[in-house]
Amino acid sequence: MAQKKTTFLVRNFLKYSVIFGEGSKGDTAYLLKEGRVEISKMIDGKKKVFAILSPISMFGEMAILLGDEKRTATAVALEDAKVVEIKRHDFEEFVRQSPPMIGTLVTVLVHRLKTATAKALRVPNLFFGVCHTLALMAGHGVTALNYLDTLSSLAAAFNVGKEHIEAVLGTLAEDGLLAFEVNEQHERMILVKQTEDLPAIAAERRKAAQE
Repeated sequence: MAQKKTTFLVRNFLKYSVIFGEGSKGDTAYLLKEGRVEISKMIDGKKKVFAILSPISMFGEMAILLGDEKRTATAVALEDAKVVEIKRHDFEEFVRQSPPMIGTLVTVLVHRLKTATAKALRVPNLFFGVCHTLALMAGHGVTALNYLDTLSSLAAAFNVGKEHIEAVLGTLAEDGLLAFEVNEQHERMILVKQTEDLPAIAAERRKAAQE
């Protein structure tokens, strides 16, 4: 029996409507389909604009990915906007149903990875960057990824050729941390086998292989 797909709520916001406010409860992510959205935060009594989003963009996702209880920014529709609302408990199903969104999610995770620490900003390490990204996705239930979608997304996010990403994925497969298989739709898939401490275990196995 085919699995019934989850229906995601599509909401319309009029120009200048607040989609969510700083300090509000963070249990929903949004996918912008139409319009533009401003992401801002009050700093020292003044509004600082972090981004102006256009379709297709995901925002509010850190509430899902990091389990944040309160919003750290405000989202306002700069013009009439249409968004898909994704509740925390539906997030994994949303990603499973929407392979193109893997690219959006990977880009979000890589951006967070690169800006999380000064070290990441100074010396991005491709091998461990890929490991951290896969670990973050696996930590939120996304362990089966379309090979071509993920390859393209990681290459674009890290600004390297696909062959470099393929080399990293091949190394992780050799170390038994992920596997490749073909699904019923004849698509090549990446299966993340090591869902906990992936970067640390990958580092240990690389060190052992080089000794």
